[in-house]
Amino acid sequence: MPKPIPFKKSLEVNLSQLKEEFLIARQADGLAPRTLEDYRWHIEKFMELTGANPTYEAVRKAILQHLSEPSSPRYRNIKLQYLKAFFNWCVREGYLPANPTDGIRKAKEDISNVRHVSIEAVKKLLAQPDKKTYAGLRDYCLMLVQIDTGARPSELLQIKPDDLNLDAREIYVRADVAKTRIGRTLVISPFTVQALMRFLKIRPSWWSNEVPLFASENGRQLTAQRWSRIVKRYCEEAGVKVTPYGLRHTFAIEFLKGGGDPFSLQRILGHTDLTMTRRYVRLSQDDIKEIHEKASPIQKLQYDARRAPRRI
Repeated sequence: MPKPIPFKKSLEVNLSQLKEEFLIARQADGLAPRTLEDYRWHIEKFMELTGANPTYEAVRKAILQHLSEPSSPRYRNIKLQYLKAFFNWCVREGYLPANPTDGIRKAKEDISNVRHVSIEAVKKLLAQPDKKTYAGLRDYCLMLVQIDTGARPSELLQIKPDDLNLDAREIYVRADVAKTRIGRTLVISPFTVQALMRFLKIRPSWWSNEVPLFASENGRQLTAQRWSRIVKRYCEEAGVKVTPYGLRHTFAIEFLKGGGDPFSLQRILGHTDLTMTRRYVRLSQDDIKEIHEKASPIQKLQYDARRAPRRI
């Protein structure tokens, strides 16, 4: 791990000022409000360890302390990712001579944090909403679309009616909605199309197309937090355990188990590279191994070979 050069040690860094300028720059780059909020939260959380005007050396020590706090490997990597992006910008703008996160490696992540559920559990979950009500049918359709497309909950909550093309069985995730700021088209199944057609019939006719497709009863956009609470309630009623993001994981695993290829999955999920997609591949392979161990004819042959012969 490289050590800071002596002349950097006395360099004071006005983190508070740099943070605000950085967020303005990222906003001009077109980052989503949620992403900007995440940047602000992570940077300010880190600043609790440094104060307003730390030296470069103090910043480096605070980073190591921040990343050493007890957390999962994935969350540690998320913290490092946000800080690395912030300090990279500081270097590009000439505010720092070097990135204080340089040389700090990502932690090896455990793929067990990818939570997904079985198809049987999904069926139980989909049986919970009261489809005779607006909210119930909305929740049913939203879960159905998540399971059918693997789209991020934050993306689907911002979808508008004009983003639907039911004749072509497509949903368009606009660039301003997509986490990566790159638009993409999602294909949906005929069964999902039928459910969405029923839902659109009960959508209030006085709502404009600017009202999100899966809006609340008063026509406002559902927040990710509220959607998580709704899904949690259905899970408790169904006796299953999954989060809205877990439905995305379920789609990915089932897509691969059904014969889908990783490159198609990468495009569908909107991943910028194959890093996350590979984790799904590893999980699906683990499932295949378990199924193979139970279903292979060799298991039966092995059992028969252990049986005592009737004649000696």
